[in-house]
Amino acid sequence: MINITIVGDMLCSARMNKIADGDYHSFFENATKLKNCDYLVGNLETTVAGEELEYTHERYSFNTPIAFLDAVKDCGFDMLSLANNHCMDRGEAGILNTLKNCKDKGFDTVGVYTTLENRNKIFIKEFDGIKVAFINYTYGTNAFAHNRFLDHKYMVNLLQPEETKKGSIHLLNDYDQIAEDVERIYIKQTDEYSEVKPYLEQLEQDIKYAKENSDYVIMLLHCGGQYIEKVDPYSVFIAEKIKEFGADIIVGNHQHIIQSCENKDDYLKIFCLGNMLYDNRIENGNCYFDSPSYNAVFHLQLSKDENGKVQDKKSFSIYTTAFDSKGLPTVLDSADVYKINYATYIKSQILHYANLFAGEERYKEVQERYEL
Repeated sequence: MINITIVGDMLCSARMNKIADGDYHSFFENATKLKNCDYLVGNLETTVAGEELEYTHERYSFNTPIAFLDAVKDCGFDMLSLANNHCMDRGEAGILNTLKNCKDKGFDTVGVYTTLENRNKIFIKEFDGIKVAFINYTYGTNAFAHNRFLDHKYMVNLLQPEETKKGSIHLLNDYDQIAEDVERIYIKQTDEYSEVKPYLEQLEQDIKYAKENSDYVIMLLHCGGQYIEKVDPYSVFIAEKIKEFGADIIVGNHQHIIQSCENKDDYLKIFCLGNMLYDNRIENGNCYFDSPSYNAVFHLQLSKDENGKVQDKKSFSIYTTAFDSKGLPTVLDSADVYKINYATYIKSQILHYANLFAGEERYKEVQERYEL
């Protein structure tokens, strides 16, 4: 039996870097429960590319000191997914440096690669006779903002052409526009479809290879609009394709808030777990306001029955972010917060997000486990 835990986005702002002053351990010092698994996975939504490429100095373009990886490692993380919209914040050099630094710290990584040969090797980890494949894809790399485009396409697993290129769908557009784009490109298959078809074929090829060579396939998906509870039409479309191609489960990130899962015919699509770690303080001059942030932590238990078939058991926790005496965010299990402060509004928030994430049936599981 194997217990895998998957968490949401981990980002690090310029303010966090400044106050941390090279020591990021306080971010995770209260998240000791995350270690209670066999394999811990998170999305590293920042480059860790070295000082020579400039550390984070603007709001939406990240490069974090290598010391951040020490704190992540000490928290118990084993794998980092790297295919996300910030992986090209320091260009291809940033990808290469980030990969090297992650490998030097002992992390498994998926989603970005140094060579085509490496890209074509699906990452498969064996636990007590159970082979688990991890695949990580992103919808884009923020090319529309920083105008950096890949010279080597194999370096990032992309679902579609980079933003602004023919066939790409801009997920910051409104819901109706995205729906119209999906209909035009993928359903009616206008001339733009020829641009996106190779991306779908690569996605299908990866999933089918993983399925043939492992017992269980986990898709780590980075896709969607930001800060919108309603799942956008492109994410709905691509998740259905991933299911059709053969992945056993989809665990998504990027939207920075908890979104509702879809669980039909015992097939689970998690569209967004929310931010595991970020600076939720909204600055206004010399003042700031605390903006509460909740996120889901997904627990996957895999075992084999007497016939050798893999069985999965799924559960989740609700985490939140508090601020320490220096003003740095720190990750907490919401159940621990409630045990310290039995405030009605805290209970209400935990149950609200549990219900939002997984619906009434699983909401009751959290209610019982947290003794709320």
